[in-house]
Amino acid sequence: MTPIFHHRSRYRILGQIGQGQFGRVYCAVNRQTGKFVALKDLNLQRFPTHRFLREFSYLVSLRHPNIVSCQAIEHHGTGRYLVMDYCEGGTLRDLMNAEGELTLKCRLDLIIDILLGLEHAHQHKIIHCDIKPENILLNVTAQGWTARISDFGIARVIQEAQNLSQGDGYTGSPAYMAPERIYGKYSYGTDLYSVGIMLYELIVGERPFSGLPGDLMLAHLNQRVAIPDTVPNSLKVIIQKALEKLPKRRFTSAQAMITRLRHCANLLTVEPRQRVLSPPSLLPKSNQVKRLDKTPLTAPVFHLAVQSENVFLAVGNRLYCRIYSDASLKRILIEQELFSLADPIVELNVRPQGCFVLTRSASSNSSAQYTLYCFNVSLSLGKASPEIQQVFSPISTNQFIHSIDLQGRWLALAYQTDKEEASNYLEFFKFPNLSSINSPIQFSYLPQLIPLDNRHGIALFCYDSYDKSKTYFYIFNRRGLMTKGFSLPLILFLLTSSPNSPYELLGIDANNPSLAILINLKPFKVTRIPLNFAPTFIIAQSWGYIVGDGYKEVVLLDREGFRIFAFELPLNITSIIGVGDTQLLVASWSNGQGLLSKFELANILSTNS
Repeated sequence: MTPIFHHRSRYRILGQIGQGQFGRVYCAVNRQTGKFVALKDLNLQRFPTHRFLREFSYLVSLRHPNIVSCQAIEHHGTGRYLVMDYCEGGTLRDLMNAEGELTLKCRLDLIIDILLGLEHAHQHKIIHCDIKPENILLNVTAQGWTARISDFGIARVIQEAQNLSQGDGYTGSPAYMAPERIYGKYSYGTDLYSVGIMLYELIVGERPFSGLPGDLMLAHLNQRVAIPDTVPNSLKVIIQKALEKLPKRRFTSAQAMITRLRHCANLLTVEPRQRVLSPPSLLPKSNQVKRLDKTPLTAPVFHLAVQSENVFLAVGNRLYCRIYSDASLKRILIEQELFSLADPIVELNVRPQGCFVLTRSASSNSSAQYTLYCFNVSLSLGKASPEIQQVFSPISTNQFIHSIDLQGRWLALAYQTDKEEASNYLEFFKFPNLSSINSPIQFSYLPQLIPLDNRHGIALFCYDSYDKSKTYFYIFNRRGLMTKGFSLPLILFLLTSSPNSPYELLGIDANNPSLAILINLKPFKVTRIPLNFAPTFIIAQSWGYIVGDGYKEVVLLDREGFRIFAFELPLNITSIIGVGDTQLLVASWSNGQGLLSKFELANILSTNS
């Protein structure tokens, strides 16, 4: 149950991100700063006030980049919660369960991060007592992730640990529990043993011991760890020492284990610096992708749009419409040239009130004239001279970016007036009369604009330099009001929103183009998805995403980023668009010949659902 507030809270809850035996954790945004926070709502009966205050005191005393910090205590109608740093990368368990293989450097860096946090806690005489992947949270970085330790709910200070009775030893996670924990003993080595289990799991792919809790406890007490021969000897020695049964035989401190791991990393890791995840092995490819039909094209088509039984094709400065018998696009009734415009068409968008056409004049310099047109589809078809209206008078600019919400209620327009960096403007207009909603907002960089729903959109600003690369996200509403946003240490392009879940986006990391980036805004989470190619297009569907490289390679991803199927389209694709949820319409051009082809995906989706 979401916390109930009797007064307007400074936080807006976006969704639940976790649940444990003591309470729930929510993703929230600070209404004043726009920053994300985690709200840890702890059950009063299961987690009484003295334990709540003890965890708070631990978190306040521990300030370290590899430990999740507590910012404040807040009260709501039914209890209280801790306001924590937010980690958008999820948990280490999420990363372990993701597709693809972490590079060895990333795996060792994550363990070193955890040990750095533990070294700080141990210096403050605090033993965590529950180190496991679910309690390791991740912040996304340009090179990978920063691991941060969370959940000090059952932590002990060293004086308490030395005076505990035997009955207190069973709180925690048996799969990662040091042998001495079973009979009520604690030490700094207790945490290092748990780290050793995680290191084994990250390197080998599974935990050293398995079974029911009782079986796990017996294994921790009596069974020696068998490390596969595929593990390098230098790393095998570190794992064996961390998993010694007697605490005195383990590493003397977290820092000692860090030193050994760093030396080992220098010897073993040779991956390219920018590489984070290796792509998974390819899913089997087959001829299940059926080409339903193909028709010839007389010229390259670089822009397509579909509205019901109508397909719009942009060829240079001319716009054509193919009218089919029904929305399944099985039989062409007629092909009609609608317009021949003054300048080449660079973008098509279909909305409820019509089809929007953007043209760009040819120019010898960086500045060009952009013109946005709109025409009513039903009134235009069948007419020898259909009417088309200019939405705006031609705008002379270096760049022109526009976004129309899916219901066609508002238009966001970004443009650059001259070559000065601070001459980028963002304006909002309301349909149908296109009255201005706000005064132009000035920015140093020109944004990418993405409509989320009929009330909100996102403006993205990419800042890329030698030592700093970030994408800034600003949420705006249909009244033209911008709210303070957030940033990611990535440069993103091809960012596409999901039609059925508008607060979900998929894009590509410009500095590592074989990585797709899945962003969920409610609640906020960022997931890397390794691919076997550098995509040139993303098509969002209700079931997930179609991602391809423009020639040959195509992969289907579900809404969580897991691959459904991979196949090949051996075509030189000039434009591609989804038809409904199960078909693809593809324009291709090669050696002076072109085709408009339609492919069926329903059999793949049903087989792999």
